[in-house]
Amino acid sequence: MSSVFLQLAIIILAGVLYRRIPGALPPQEIRRVISSIVLNVFIPFLTFGVISTAPLGTDLFTVPIVSISTALIGLALGWLVYARLLRKYLSEPAIGSLILATTWCNAMYMGLPITTSVVGEHVGRVPILYDYLGMTPLLFTIGALVGTRYGTGGERTSIVRGLADVARMPPTITIALALVVNAMSVPVPEWLATAGTSAGKVVAPLMLFSIGLALRLPSWRSIPLLAPAAILRVAVVPMLVLPLAGMLILDPDVRLATMLESAMPTMMLTMVFAERYGLDESMLAQAILLSTLLSAITLPQVPLFIR
Repeated sequence: MSSVFLQLAIIILAGVLYRRIPGALPPQEIRRVISSIVLNVFIPFLTFGVISTAPLGTDLFTVPIVSISTALIGLALGWLVYARLLRKYLSEPAIGSLILATTWCNAMYMGLPITTSVVGEHVGRVPILYDYLGMTPLLFTIGALVGTRYGTGGERTSIVRGLADVARMPPTITIALALVVNAMSVPVPEWLATAGTSAGKVVAPLMLFSIGLALRLPSWRSIPLLAPAAILRVAVVPMLVLPLAGMLILDPDVRLATMLESAMPTMMLTMVFAERYGLDESMLAQAILLSTLLSAITLPQVPLFIR
């Protein structure tokens, strides 16, 4: 498993080093372009190719249940630590950012390449179900409410608006279409299935490179405040949700893939919400890096608890 992480780390490092190239395009601009293309083009191709042909059973329900439970546990712990225990040391925007950092995990950008590399391509549906039927809908609803509560951007939102935003996302539309095709046993043309496979090969390196473009080193002064979010995200929350996953998910490979997802570092998409609602972007970016570094230690331990 360590060799898998080294391979993925090299691509992340390439993103970090790109920022040092003189005259290169701004990393933030490139990251936005990559995110837009991946979200609106490649992930829909990948999603359709995987979901339309995957042997879906109880996974369709159990994986999202674990995902939602992971987010809600993280939200509760993040709120307790930052909105109550440490609130006097932080600004309101920083509290909101660290609650986001504790709650939402990087299910696709890191989860997809790591899960398929460690467990196998046959569980490629797990990151998709985990993210787009669990994490992302909660981010666009509860996460947006966190941004409204603690941010200074002045933008207001609602659960209905958040759900509408999720429903309009190309991956959501593609999942719905793929589930219909799968349920009705509609034959998928080979060329279309191949396009989905090709998209999957493109998605992983682009996602990892984008992570490298966004990572920011935390300052020594902020580490004591960032550490609880990182530890909760990659260690405590996965341990708390493990009994639920063990009870609901019987297939050992799907269970392992789901728990790897639950142990991922902070989701990159939370940065968009920090910017939109006026949260502390610097604090969140540092929390993302710290949780990502810590996950290099914790993720290899996950299989030891599953099998």
